[in-house]
Amino acid sequence: MNSLFILENYGFLPFRRIEKGKVRVHLTLRFNTDFHIDSSSSSYGYNLITHAHTDHYGQNNMRNPNAIASKETASILEATTSREFSGSVFEVGENIEVDGLKMKTYPTEHIYGSSAFFIESESRVLVTGDVKNYSKLPKCDVLVTEATYGNPEDIFEEEIEKVVDEAKHSTYGVYPIGKAQRIAEILNRAGYYVSAEPKIHKICNSLGINVENGDEADVKLVSPRSLQNTWGRRYILTAQRFYWYPRIVVSDHLDYNGIVGMIEHCNPEHVIFYHGKPSNRLCEEIKCMGVGVTLLQQLERIRV
Repeated sequence: MNSLFILENYGFLPFRRIEKGKVRVHLTLRFNTDFHIDSSSSSYGYNLITHAHTDHYGQNNMRNPNAIASKETASILEATTSREFSGSVFEVGENIEVDGLKMKTYPTEHIYGSSAFFIESESRVLVTGDVKNYSKLPKCDVLVTEATYGNPEDIFEEEIEKVVDEAKHSTYGVYPIGKAQRIAEILNRAGYYVSAEPKIHKICNSLGINVENGDEADVKLVSPRSLQNTWGRRYILTAQRFYWYPRIVVSDHLDYNGIVGMIEHCNPEHVIFYHGKPSNRLCEEIKCMGVGVTLLQQLERIRV
Protein backbone atom coordinates (compact mmCIF):
# COMPACT_ATOMS: atom_id res chain seq x y z
CA MET A 1 0.00 0.00 0.00
CA ASN A 2 2.79 2.44 0.88
CA SER A 3 4.56 1.78 -2.43
CA LEU A 4 1.41 2.46 -4.46
CA PHE A 5 0.67 5.61 -2.46
CA ILE A 6 4.10 6.97 -3.30
CA LEU A 7 3.72 6.00 -6.97
CA GLU A 8 0.34 7.76 -7.24
CA ASN A 9 1.49 10.89 -5.41
CA TYR A 10 5.13 11.26 -6.40
CA GLY A 11 5.52 9.40 -9.70
CA PHE A 12 7.99 6.68 -8.76
CA LEU A 13 7.67 3.22 -7.23
CA PRO A 14 9.79 2.20 -4.22
CA PHE A 15 9.86 -1.54 -3.59
CA ARG A 16 11.86 -4.52 -2.29
CA ARG A 17 12.94 -6.62 -5.25
CA ILE A 18 12.84 -10.40 -5.17
CA GLU A 19 15.54 -11.64 -7.51
CA LYS A 20 16.59 -15.27 -7.93
CA GLY A 21 14.26 -16.22 -5.10
CA LYS A 22 15.72 -13.81 -2.52
CA VAL A 23 14.57 -10.46 -1.15
CA ARG A 24 17.44 -8.10 -1.93
CA VAL A 25 18.70 -5.26 0.23
CA HIS A 26 17.91 -2.40 0.57
CA LEU A 27 15.30 -1.09 -1.90
CA THR A 28 14.69 -0.26 -5.55
CA LEU A 29 13.28 2.99 -6.93
CA ARG A 30 11.51 2.65 -10.27
CA PHE A 31 11.45 5.72 -12.51
CA ASN A 32 11.92 5.21 -16.26
CA THR A 33 14.38 2.52 -15.17
CA ASP A 34 15.14 0.78 -11.88
CA PHE A 35 17.75 2.10 -9.43
CA HIS A 36 18.84 -0.32 -6.70
CA ILE A 37 19.92 1.64 -3.63
CA ASP A 38 22.91 0.29 -1.68
CA SER A 39 22.00 -3.19 -2.84
CA SER A 40 23.54 -6.40 -4.09
CA SER A 41 24.45 -6.52 -7.77
CA SER A 42 21.48 -7.01 -10.07
CA SER A 43 21.01 -8.47 -13.54
CA TYR A 44 19.14 -5.35 -14.66
CA GLY A 45 18.85 -1.64 -13.88
CA TYR A 46 21.51 0.40 -12.06
CA ASN A 47 23.06 0.14 -8.60
CA LEU A 48 23.52 3.48 -6.83
CA ILE A 49 26.21 3.17 -4.14
CA THR A 50 26.10 5.97 -1.57
CA HIS A 51 29.38 5.05 0.13
CA ALA A 52 31.93 2.29 0.69
CA HIS A 53 30.81 0.68 3.95
CA THR A 54 30.23 -3.05 3.67
CA ASP A 55 26.58 -2.88 4.74
CA HIS A 56 25.87 -0.68 1.72
CA TYR A 57 27.04 -3.38 -0.67
CA GLY A 58 29.59 -1.61 -2.86
CA GLN A 59 31.93 -4.59 -2.54
CA ASN A 60 29.24 -6.76 -4.15
CA ASN A 61 29.23 -4.52 -7.23
CA MET A 62 32.90 -4.46 -8.21
CA ARG A 63 32.23 -6.33 -11.47
CA ASN A 64 28.92 -4.63 -12.18
CA PRO A 65 29.22 -2.25 -15.17
CA ASN A 66 25.92 -0.64 -14.16
CA ALA A 67 27.10 0.31 -10.67
CA ILE A 68 27.48 4.05 -9.97
CA ALA A 69 29.67 5.49 -7.19
CA SER A 70 31.86 8.48 -6.45
CA LYS A 71 35.54 8.33 -7.40
CA GLU A 72 36.58 8.22 -3.74
CA THR A 73 34.09 5.44 -3.00
CA ALA A 74 35.50 3.44 -5.91
CA SER A 75 39.06 4.01 -4.65
CA ILE A 76 38.17 2.73 -1.17
CA LEU A 77 36.38 -0.30 -2.62
CA GLU A 78 39.39 -1.11 -4.81
CA ALA A 79 41.73 -0.80 -1.82
CA THR A 80 39.60 -3.12 0.31
CA THR A 81 38.85 -5.75 -2.34
CA SER A 82 42.03 -5.59 -4.48
CA ARG A 83 39.72 -5.58 -7.52
CA GLU A 84 38.99 -2.94 -10.11
CA PHE A 85 35.65 -1.14 -9.95
CA SER A 86 33.87 -1.77 -13.26
CA GLY A 87 31.08 0.78 -12.90
CA SER A 88 30.76 4.50 -13.57
CA VAL A 89 32.28 7.11 -11.27
CA PHE A 90 31.69 10.81 -10.57
CA GLU A 91 33.01 13.61 -8.40
CA VAL A 92 30.72 14.39 -5.47
CA GLY A 93 28.84 17.55 -6.42
CA GLU A 94 28.64 16.71 -10.13
CA ASN A 95 25.50 16.28 -12.19
CA ILE A 96 25.07 12.87 -13.80
CA GLU A 97 22.57 11.45 -16.25
CA VAL A 98 21.43 7.83 -16.46
CA ASP A 99 19.03 6.68 -19.19
CA GLY A 100 17.83 10.25 -19.62
CA LEU A 101 17.19 10.76 -15.90
CA LYS A 102 19.19 13.66 -14.47
CA MET A 103 20.66 13.54 -10.98
CA LYS A 104 22.62 15.94 -8.84
CA THR A 105 25.05 14.56 -6.24
CA TYR A 106 25.65 16.13 -2.83
CA PRO A 107 28.15 15.48 -0.01
CA THR A 108 26.88 13.94 3.22
CA GLU A 109 30.31 13.88 4.99
CA HIS A 110 29.60 10.45 6.44
CA ILE A 111 32.94 9.15 5.13
CA TYR A 112 35.25 9.95 2.24
CA GLY A 113 33.28 9.87 -0.99
CA SER A 114 29.84 9.49 0.55
CA SER A 115 27.21 10.98 -1.71
CA ALA A 116 23.50 11.72 -1.80
CA PHE A 117 21.59 11.46 -5.09
CA PHE A 118 18.97 14.10 -5.94
CA ILE A 119 16.58 12.96 -8.67
CA GLU A 120 14.13 15.35 -10.31
CA SER A 121 11.37 13.59 -12.21
CA GLU A 122 7.67 14.04 -11.46
CA SER A 123 8.82 14.95 -7.95
CA ARG A 124 12.07 15.76 -6.16
CA VAL A 125 13.57 12.64 -4.58
CA LEU A 126 16.66 12.73 -2.36
CA VAL A 127 18.51 9.49 -1.52
CA THR A 128 21.06 10.23 1.19
CA GLY A 129 22.73 7.04 2.38
CA ASP A 130 24.27 7.64 5.80
CA VAL A 131 24.65 11.29 6.81
CA LYS A 132 27.00 13.22 9.08
CA ASN A 133 26.31 16.77 7.85
CA TYR A 134 23.06 17.68 6.12
CA SER A 135 23.76 21.40 5.64
CA LYS A 136 24.44 21.08 1.89
CA LEU A 137 21.48 18.83 1.10
CA PRO A 138 18.64 20.31 -0.96
CA LYS A 139 14.92 20.58 -0.29
CA CYS A 140 12.93 17.62 -1.59
CA ASP A 141 9.47 16.07 -1.80
CA VAL A 142 10.52 12.55 -0.77
CA LEU A 143 13.52 11.89 1.49
CA VAL A 144 14.98 8.38 1.30
CA THR A 145 17.33 8.21 4.26
CA GLU A 146 18.76 6.44 7.31
CA ALA A 147 18.11 6.33 11.04
CA THR A 148 21.14 4.62 12.56
CA TYR A 149 20.58 6.58 15.76
CA GLY A 150 16.81 6.70 15.53
CA ASN A 151 16.11 6.23 19.25
CA PRO A 152 15.55 9.32 21.45
CA GLU A 153 18.24 8.00 23.80
CA ASP A 154 20.77 8.36 20.98
CA ILE A 155 21.88 11.93 21.66
CA PHE A 156 25.57 12.70 21.94
CA GLU A 157 28.28 15.31 21.55
CA GLU A 158 31.55 14.37 19.88
CA GLU A 159 34.77 14.53 21.92
CA ILE A 160 37.25 15.60 19.25
CA GLU A 161 39.41 17.55 21.73
CA LYS A 162 39.75 14.39 23.82
CA VAL A 163 40.84 12.45 20.70
CA VAL A 164 43.74 14.87 20.35
CA ASP A 165 44.53 15.20 24.08
CA GLU A 166 44.64 11.43 24.77
CA ALA A 167 46.48 10.40 21.58
CA LYS A 168 50.08 10.27 22.85
CA HIS A 169 51.14 6.63 23.38
CA SER A 170 47.58 5.42 22.78
CA THR A 171 45.98 2.88 20.48
CA TYR A 172 42.65 3.90 19.00
CA GLY A 173 40.07 1.37 17.86
CA VAL A 174 38.39 2.84 14.76
CA TYR A 175 36.33 1.44 11.91
CA PRO A 176 38.84 0.91 9.07
CA ILE A 177 36.61 2.47 6.41
CA GLY A 178 35.65 6.06 7.14
CA LYS A 179 36.38 6.82 10.77
CA ALA A 180 40.04 5.78 10.50
CA GLN A 181 40.63 8.29 7.71
CA ARG A 182 38.87 11.09 9.56
CA ILE A 183 40.83 10.45 12.76
CA ALA A 184 44.13 10.16 10.89
CA GLU A 185 43.57 13.59 9.38
CA ILE A 186 42.66 15.11 12.75
CA LEU A 187 45.78 13.67 14.37
CA ASN A 188 48.01 14.68 11.46
CA ARG A 189 46.80 18.27 11.74
CA ALA A 190 47.53 18.14 15.49
CA GLY A 191 51.14 17.21 14.72
CA TYR A 192 51.07 13.55 15.74
CA TYR A 193 53.03 10.79 14.02
CA VAL A 194 50.32 8.26 13.16
CA SER A 195 50.66 4.59 12.27
CA ALA A 196 47.97 2.09 11.34
CA GLU A 197 47.38 -1.59 10.83
CA PRO A 198 47.74 -2.78 7.20
CA LYS A 199 44.09 -2.50 6.10
CA ILE A 200 43.73 1.04 7.44
CA HIS A 201 47.13 1.96 6.01
CA LYS A 202 46.12 0.73 2.55
CA ILE A 203 42.84 2.67 2.53
CA CYS A 204 44.48 5.86 3.79
CA ASN A 205 47.18 5.60 1.14
CA SER A 206 44.57 5.19 -1.60
CA LEU A 207 43.12 8.55 -0.52
CA GLY A 208 46.44 10.33 -0.04
CA ILE A 209 46.22 10.42 3.77
CA ASN A 210 49.59 10.14 5.48
CA VAL A 211 49.90 7.26 7.94
CA GLU A 212 52.76 4.84 8.56
CA ASN A 213 52.62 1.07 8.56
CA GLY A 214 54.25 -0.07 11.79
CA ASP A 215 54.40 0.26 15.57
CA GLU A 216 56.78 3.20 15.95
CA ALA A 217 54.47 6.19 16.26
CA ASP A 218 52.82 8.59 18.71
CA VAL A 219 49.45 6.90 18.20
CA LYS A 220 48.28 3.80 16.37
CA LEU A 221 44.98 3.13 14.62
CA VAL A 222 43.56 -0.40 14.58
CA SER A 223 40.16 -1.93 13.95
CA PRO A 224 37.92 -2.43 17.02
CA ARG A 225 38.41 -6.18 16.64
CA SER A 226 42.20 -5.80 16.77
CA LEU A 227 42.16 -3.66 19.91
CA GLN A 228 42.19 -6.79 22.09
CA ASN A 229 45.63 -7.67 20.69
CA THR A 230 47.24 -4.40 21.81
CA TRP A 231 48.68 -3.21 25.12
CA GLY A 232 48.84 0.05 27.02
CA ARG A 233 46.38 2.92 26.67
CA ARG A 234 43.45 1.79 24.54
CA TYR A 235 40.31 3.61 23.51
CA ILE A 236 37.39 2.80 21.27
CA LEU A 237 36.22 5.77 19.19
CA THR A 238 32.46 5.42 18.76
CA ALA A 239 29.07 6.63 19.92
CA GLN A 240 27.98 3.01 20.44
CA ARG A 241 27.76 1.84 24.06
CA PHE A 242 28.32 -1.91 23.74
CA TYR A 243 32.16 -1.96 23.82
CA TRP A 244 33.90 -2.53 27.17
CA TYR A 245 36.98 -0.42 26.33
CA PRO A 246 37.20 3.19 27.49
CA ARG A 247 35.20 5.22 24.99
CA ILE A 248 35.81 8.53 23.26
CA VAL A 249 32.63 9.66 21.55
CA VAL A 250 33.15 10.08 17.82
CA SER A 251 30.47 9.29 15.28
CA ASP A 252 30.15 9.61 11.52
CA HIS A 253 26.35 9.62 11.82
CA LEU A 254 23.73 12.12 12.88
CA ASP A 255 22.31 11.55 16.34
CA TYR A 256 18.55 11.53 17.03
CA ASN A 257 18.28 15.31 17.08
CA GLY A 258 20.37 15.46 13.93
CA ILE A 259 17.94 13.19 12.07
CA VAL A 260 15.05 15.45 13.06
CA GLY A 261 17.11 18.47 12.04
CA MET A 262 17.87 16.96 8.64
CA ILE A 263 14.16 16.38 7.99
CA GLU A 264 13.35 19.96 8.97
CA HIS A 265 16.15 21.18 6.69
CA CYS A 266 15.13 19.11 3.64
CA ASN A 267 11.43 19.82 4.23
CA PRO A 268 10.00 16.69 2.55
CA GLU A 269 6.37 15.69 2.35
CA HIS A 270 7.31 12.05 2.88
CA VAL A 271 10.25 10.15 4.41
CA ILE A 272 11.29 6.59 3.57
CA PHE A 273 13.66 5.06 6.12
CA TYR A 274 15.62 2.34 4.35
CA HIS A 275 18.52 1.80 6.75
CA GLY A 276 18.98 1.92 10.50
CA LYS A 277 16.50 1.69 13.34
CA PRO A 278 13.81 4.39 13.32
CA SER A 279 11.94 4.19 16.61
CA ASN A 280 8.21 4.64 17.06
CA ARG A 281 8.98 7.91 18.83
CA LEU A 282 10.94 9.20 15.83
CA CYS A 283 8.18 8.22 13.41
CA GLU A 284 5.54 9.90 15.55
CA GLU A 285 7.61 13.05 15.90
CA ILE A 286 7.98 13.23 12.11
CA LYS A 287 4.25 12.69 11.59
CA CYS A 288 3.58 15.54 14.02
CA MET A 289 5.60 17.71 11.64
CA GLY A 290 3.02 16.91 8.94
CA VAL A 291 5.40 14.53 7.13
CA GLY A 292 4.44 11.02 6.03
CA VAL A 293 6.67 8.09 7.04
CA THR A 294 7.30 4.74 5.37
CA LEU A 295 9.55 2.02 6.79
CA LEU A 296 11.46 -0.46 4.67
CA GLN A 297 9.30 -3.38 5.80
CA GLN A 298 6.16 -1.54 4.65
CA LEU A 299 7.22 -1.48 0.99
CA GLU A 300 5.82 -3.92 -1.57
CA ARG A 301 7.91 -6.94 -2.52
CA ILE A 302 8.06 -7.44 -6.28
CA ARG A 303 9.51 -10.41 -8.13
CA VAL A 304 11.73 -9.31 -11.03
